[in-house]
Formats: sequence, structure tokens, C-alpha cells
Amino acid sequence: MVKKSSGISKLAIVAIVVVVVVVVAALAVWLTTTPPPAPVEKKIRVAVIYTTPIEEPWNTVMHEAMVWAKENLDIEYVYTEKVEPADVERVAREYIVAGYDIIVPHSWGFWETTVKLAKEFPNVHFAQGSGPTDIEYPPNVVLYDYWIQDAAYLAGIIAGKMTKTDVVGVVTAYAVPDVNRLVNAFAKGARSVNPDVKISAIFIESWFDPIKGKEAAKALIDQGADFIYAERYGPFEAAKEALKEGKKVYCFGNIVDQSKLAEDVVLASVVWDLKTFVQHLIKMKREGTWQGGIYNWGMKEGWAKLVWNPTLKNEVPQDVLQLVDEVQQKIISGELVVYEPRDEIWDPARWT
Repeated sequence: MVKKSSGISKLAIVAIVVVVVVVVAALAVWLTTTPPPAPVEKKIRVAVIYTTPIEEPWNTVMHEAMVWAKENLDIEYVYTEKVEPADVERVAREYIVAGYDIIVPHSWGFWETTVKLAKEFPNVHFAQGSGPTDIEYPPNVVLYDYWIQDAAYLAGIIAGKMTKTDVVGVVTAYAVPDVNRLVNAFAKGARSVNPDVKISAIFIESWFDPIKGKEAAKALIDQGADFIYAERYGPFEAAKEALKEGKKVYCFGNIVDQSKLAEDVVLASVVWDLKTFVQHLIKMKREGTWQGGIYNWGMKEGWAKLVWNPTLKNEVPQDVLQLVDEVQQKIISGELVVYEPRDEIWDPARWT
């Protein structure tokens, strides 16, 4: 009787070995020729804290830049508005605990809290909107401000050249350094082309009070002002009322292009464009190259712009348009530097 084999035949074993060798070889080839999958890039999360309503121009320009970054730079953006300085620490801590990468406290009144939290959370990055420039900030803090005095200077040139009364005015918030820079730059621009012009500024002691702003503008118009730099809301309404009474009063918008708010009186706007700055913040965070310190960008970096109202630009004499273009090029090239340290202080005697 023939005994049957209960094991695997030698031929089967050889076949299995051949298959294993082929599979291993193919796997080795695949591993050496197929690149590893690209790592998923972490989405940068940004939280902005505003002290006044989002409609206030200082806030609007940051909000617009962040919305732009959300759409173009693939970031997450959230914000809280109407936050009092006494409450900003609570709000900021909530964002930090939630894992946000960049915290933007967008108000002068927040800077002390920002410094405190930056020291406590060195791995979180902060962009502080306005604050003193004579102190040392933690390395994870960027200090920025609306250094748009270059554009305010150009607005002053327009006012100084076109005024018929030799009286121009400013309606503004508080006599703090960042505001004073704008008021003084506007005054310098006007005086550079008209040594007889007088500049009158009214500080309404509020960041957002359109009623006070309107009343201040009416007072300036009563004093003979026919150009008003509306650093705050309110003057446009006063100028429109004056226009109905037969008085032509031109206004300059501030921070954002405000031409459409009052196309019949806003001649141009002193604009703060934060898109390049926000892009820089995101790039630093994403690449791990964060560099803190004071950022005083200007017209050269696309930060400050003078934007004409197309509806009224044809009312500007050609020689004024040409002069503004020439001075702008001097500012961009560095031939003309508008800012000087004494511009941080408001001294009305300097301009009356």
C-alpha cells in the first residue's frame, strides 16, 4: 500500500518563496520611488479683540485684512468686539486656552495686558495694536500702529493749496502720540505749501462718538475752516449740512476709504492698508520665524495710501494733483521723511 504525503510539496514551497521574493522586491521598488505624502499644513488660528464696534474705521481696516487673509491665506479668523480694557485679559485667556496661535489685542488700552500675557505664554504670539514705543516688549510681541502720517501729510498739502479761507481743521480723538503724529503731519503738509494757513484741531475725547465729531466739525466750520481732516466720525454730516447752506467744505476720510459715505464732501481718504502686514504675521508664524518689536511701516511698504474720491477728483487743480504725486514719490524713495519725534506731542501754538 502506498502512503500519502501529508506535508506541502517541495514544488509548492518553492512557488511560495518565489512569490514572497517578488512581493518584497516590488515593495522595495515602490518605497524607493514613491514620495512620502506631504504633511498636512496646520491652519493658523488668529483671534482679534476690538474695544469699539467693528464699524469704527480703526477696527474695519483690521477686520477687512483678516477676512482677506481667511480667503487667501487659509487661516481661521475669529473676533470679539466692544471689549473694555478691564475685560480684555479674560477674553484673551479664553482664546489662548482654545489654542489660538496669534492674539491681536487691537487697542492702545490693551497693551499692558498683552505684555503680561506674552510673558506668561511665550509660545503664543501677539500683535498689539498701538502702545508706548519707549519700553521693551517680550520677543513674542509685535507692536504696530497706524503710521499713516505720510498720507496725512499729502492731505495737508491739498488743503493748504486749495483753501480759500486759510483755515483748515481736524476732528480727532485724544492727544496721544499715534493721533498727534497724524494731526501734526497734516498740519506740516498744509504749512509746507501755504505759510499763512492756520490749523485748528478739536479733540473730542472719545474713540467713537459721531455726535461729538459732528458738533466739533460745525464749530470748525463756524471758525472759517473749509477743509477738515475727519480723523473720527462726524464731520461728514456737518460738511453736508454746510453744503446745503451754500458753503463748500471738503473733508478727508481716515484709515479706510470713506468716499462712499459722503461722495459730495469727502475729497480723499488717508488710508491704512493692513493686508501686507497681516500676510507678514501669518508667514512668520507659519515658518517659525516670528520677529517681535515695533513695526513702523509707511507708504513705502504699502501701509499708508492717499485714495482719491473719483467723484470729486476733477475739482482738484492739475498743479495740485501733480504736486501730490511728486511729493509722494519723494516719500516713497526716502528723499522726504515726514515723521519727526516732536510730532508725538500736540502743541497748538505751533500751527496757529
